Amino acid sequence: MSGFVLWYTIFTFLLIAFLFMLWEEKRWLYYMAAGSCLGFLIDFLSFSWGYYTYPDFYTFPILGIPFSMTLAEGFSVAITIWLYERLHRLIKKK
Repeated sequence: MSGFVLWYTIFTFLLIAFLFMLWEEKRWLYYMAAGSCLGFLIDFLSFSWGYYTYPDFYTFPILGIPFSMTLAEGFSVAITIWLYERLHRLIKKK
């Protein structure tokens, strides 16, 4: 499987999970935005200091950081917080 197909499969999965969470409650949008900003900052610093580079199949680079990567990091932050809250509620019930 090529890197392009793998990346956009993962991105699509994260997007669908995030859209499900948004359908449930709109506050996840703030977590996603904060996660995207923080992820962009960390990626930009790492990229500018030469720690890593991105392949060409990522789309819409902003200052060398792919926009799809920044969005995926925001989705991941929101999904992680959502999972933590769900698991915490389940543990409290039992």
